[in-house]
Amino acid sequence: MAFIVHVPHASTFIPIEVMDQFLLSPIELAEEAMTSADLYTDILAEAAWPNAQIITSAVSRVVIDVERYSNDSEEIMAKYGRGMIYSYTHNGKLMRKELSTLDRNLLQDKWYDPHWTKLRSVSKDATLIDLHSYPLVPWDVEPNQLLERPQIDLGTDPKLTPDEWVFKLKNHFANHGYSVGLNTPYRGVINAGSKFAVMIEIRRDIVGVPNDKNWNKLKLCLADMPQP
Repeated sequence: MAFIVHVPHASTFIPIEVMDQFLLSPIELAEEAMTSADLYTDILAEAAWPNAQIITSAVSRVVIDVERYSNDSEEIMAKYGRGMIYSYTHNGKLMRKELSTLDRNLLQDKWYDPHWTKLRSVSKDATLIDLHSYPLVPWDVEPNQLLERPQIDLGTDPKLTPDEWVFKLKNHFANHGYSVGLNTPYRGVINAGSKFAVMIEIRRDIVGVPNDKNWNKLKLCLADMPQP
C-alpha cells in the first residue's frame, strides 16, 4: 500500500506577485510567515519516512492555506480571517487588503487546486499521514483557547482511522515518553481519497531543530510508527 505524507504548512515562501496584497511591511510579513509555518515538518517527514511520497505546499499558508475548505461558508476559521485566504495574522491583526473574487480565484487556480489534484491522485487507496506542528500557547485566532495541548495530538476520522490503529498509535507515542491526546486541540483529518488517514500534530516545543536531541528522538519515533 502506498504511504503518503501530507505536509501543508512548512513553507514560508511568498511570491513577489502577491506582495502588494498585504498591508504588513516586508519584514512583518516574513515574520508572520515564519510564525504561521510548521517549520521543519517537511524535513522531519523526509528523515523519518524516506520511502514515502511527501506532498508539500509550494507557498506559505499566509498566501493560501491548502488545508482549509475553499468555501468560507464551510470553513470554521474563515470567521477569524484564516480561511483559505488569510486576511488576519495569528494574533488577530488585519494583514491583507480585501481581495476581489477574481483575485481569490486566481490564487485558488494557481496554488490550491493543483495541490489538491496532486494530493488526491497519489492518495487513492493509500495510507495518509497529515503532519503538522502547533504552538504551546494558543494563538489569539484559535476558537478553542482552553483545550488540552498535549505533546502529540492525533486527529482522527471514524471512516479513515480504525480504532485499532488509534489504540496502537496512542500507545506507541506514549511508550516513547510523549503525552498524547485524541482530537485536541485540533480534530479530524483531511479526506483526500486515502484508505486510511491520521493527522499528527506535534507541539512545537518538542519538535526541536534538525539533528538536535528532541529532533532525533522524534524522528526515530515517527519512523517506527505502527501502520494500519
